[in-house]
Amino acid sequence: MNEPITAQQMLLLEALVQNPNIQAACAATGVGRTTAYRWMEEPAFMAELERQRDIVLTVALQSVKTSATKAAKELTALLDVQDERLRRLVCNDVLTRAVKIRELEDFERRLAALESRLVKNATEGWKGGLELDD
Repeated sequence: MNEPITAQQMLLLEALVQNPNIQAACAATGVGRTTAYRWMEEPAFMAELERQRDIVLTVALQSVKTSATKAAKELTALLDVQDERLRRLVCNDVLTRAVKIRELEDFERRLAALESRLVKNATEGWKGGLELDD
């Protein structure tokens, strides 16, 4: 059954995006719990819930990205403070995050190489092994 999302389902979806507690979302929208659980078994309903949650997460991540620039500037400015203990702590934070970024970049590069090779193997036919280019 692939029916369109109803207005009442949209109300419940919005409530679930704001509060994942089903009982609270049902109370806020007047939808019975049995009905809500039945709707949650429908692929279209769950796909829409996931889509709406993705939108909310994307907006939140954009806000974090904007704040990250300000936080980086503040952290960098603390490298010049007179308090030696604070400077050491800030240096440690900066270096720890730099190493983490490098690890993530390396992981992304290696993952991209694996994915590329898998696509190549899939299009050329599997030859019994996974050959990686250096």
